[in-house]
Amino acid sequence: GVPYEGSARIPFLMVCPGKIPAGSVRNEALSCIDFLPTAMALMDVAVKHDVDGRDASKLLTGDADDWGDIAFLRSTSGKSPWLAAVTQRYKLVISAADSPWLIDMQEDPNELHNLFGSKDHHFLIRQMTASLLEYAKTHQDDHARVPAIQNAMGDILKR
Repeated sequence: GVPYEGSARIPFLMVCPGKIPAGSVRNEALSCIDFLPTAMALMDVAVKHDVDGRDASKLLTGDADDWGDIAFLRSTSGKSPWLAAVTQRYKLVISAADSPWLIDMQEDPNELHNLFGSKDHHFLIRQMTASLLEYAKTHQDDHARVPAIQNAMGDILKR
């Protein structure tokens, strides 16, 4: 329920003989919502309705051309909603209860220094926000319609 690494970045193990090479390791960012479409695709089971998340089966089997190093997270309760875009190195969090923050998890693994106001990261922040907004629209995420989150994303993209 919180966007900190201690609750968000966890290992995921999967066994799928004949499809996922044994001992393979992937370091791309995934989210829990990616598990359903991925597992269904690996089992060759068609999903008959729209589901959130991305099918990472080609990533896991080694057949992905361009996965893109980004995952999308969201709060689970409506009390203080937040959305996040996370790459292997950076995390952008946009919350209804706080100012946006950008964390360089490689340089700041304890998540203590907000780089959101840094001019050096302006392009990255815009890019991650655009990806987050595209994801939210595609999946009709209601957190993106919370006025504080919607306004923050709009302000970032206007810069």
